[in-house]
Amino acid sequence: MSEEPKKPKRLLGIPPFYWAVPPTPRRKEFVNGQQKRFYFVMTALKVAKVVVIAAVALMIIGVL
Repeated sequence: MSEEPKKPKRLLGIPPFYWAVPPTPRRKEFVNGQQKRFYFVMTALKVAKVVVIAAVALMIIGVL
């Protein structure tokens, strides 16, 4: 049997989630478009969570 040498696993170039870190305080700009999109989506989800909590609280208060 001929045994071929195993090739080492190659990384895909960038570490996973390198863009998911918000910009540092010293650095105000985003590293790339993906990081900018991620930051704004996370902000929108946080705002949506607060809005849903407020709406549920108003519905509960309205029933009483």
